[in-house]
Amino acid sequence: MPPTDGAGRRAVVTGGAGFLGRAFTQRLVAAGWDVPGVDVRPGPRVITGDVTRPGPWADVLGDADLVVHTAALLGDIGDARSHWDVNVGGTRTVAELAAAAGVGRLLHLSSIVVLGDDFPDGADETHPVRMTHNPYTDTKVAAEHVALSIAAKGLPLTIVRPGDVYGPHSAQWTVRAVTLIRKGLFVLVDGGTGIMSPVFVDDLVDGALAAGTAEAGRGEIFHVTGGVGVPAADFFGRYAEMLGRSLRSVPRYAARSLTAGAERVMRPLGVAPPFTARALEYVTHPGTYSIAKARDVLGWEPSVSLDEGMARTRAWLQDVGLLD
Repeated sequence: MPPTDGAGRRAVVTGGAGFLGRAFTQRLVAAGWDVPGVDVRPGPRVITGDVTRPGPWADVLGDADLVVHTAALLGDIGDARSHWDVNVGGTRTVAELAAAAGVGRLLHLSSIVVLGDDFPDGADETHPVRMTHNPYTDTKVAAEHVALSIAAKGLPLTIVRPGDVYGPHSAQWTVRAVTLIRKGLFVLVDGGTGIMSPVFVDDLVDGALAAGTAEAGRGEIFHVTGGVGVPAADFFGRYAEMLGRSLRSVPRYAARSLTAGAERVMRPLGVAPPFTARALEYVTHPGTYSIAKARDVLGWEPSVSLDEGMARTRAWLQDVGLLD
């Protein structure tokens, strides 16, 4: 587990105003760390700066014991150029500046999607990465390559590949799903047989910090998920049950046609389609991912079950008015 006493230690969090950035900041501050953040958006403890290019924000890297790099363009939004600029260019800039500043460790938040859309169930960190022509997936693969290439020159690096991070404030795997289900716009693909790899946000933060602060984690890559694969019908069905709704299903070939048609019509109008062709990749994975390495090397394992995580998520959804 990450150290509980961070007195006298500094951690810089890129993307500090975002979902994961805020979660890491709160966890580290609670442990006594000094935690400045960097983001293009304003927020608590955040220095305004664009990590895709050097600037005055980089001064905060001096004397940092840890840099947590969460800044990224996520999921199925944004054009390909923006994904490359932020996910790859931003990672290169942060890694190069961190190396120049002599930081103690760079903790790079990647994603389990780097294994592509065709891999064996229980794949571990040695399984080859694979591009899929999905800008998010491809740029996450390239960002890992950039970080590793700079680490080869001496930058202390740890890479963590989170699973499907859900819970309070999760835009992708909680808020968006609940909103679409409420509007009757969410459908399962092939009956929801695709395998999700959910991890509650608190578990993700603790697992990633365990990797990023342990000496045994230096130079390593770790999968951090909830440890079990969950059929999409079960995962999203829990949100549907909270809302008192049922979920429809369409075959994959029909989903491809529907999403492609919606994107052709809606994107030129500046309207984000409710479900995209890119999103099909994320909800139709053939299996889950092994977290044995995190258990064996770090002594970490998830502590929040899916039942408990969904109960906490439900309470938060009620608090913010997304659930009656």
